[in-house]
Amino acid sequence: MHDQDWDDDSEYRSAVRRTRITMATALIVTLLVAGFVAVAIFGISLFVDLVEARSR
Repeated sequence: MHDQDWDDDSEYRSAVRRTRITMATALIVTLLVAGFVAVAIFGISLFVDLVEARSR
């Protein structure tokens, strides 16, 4: 990587803002996917338990 030659602070702040927005978006998407997987696993487990209880 080479050093970025910033013309003024506004370009730097803009780049930092975009980076923060990207990181926040990535974090939110990751948490949503992890939550979806957890709910799916719980739902499948609950479904299997209900099927087993019903088959008795």
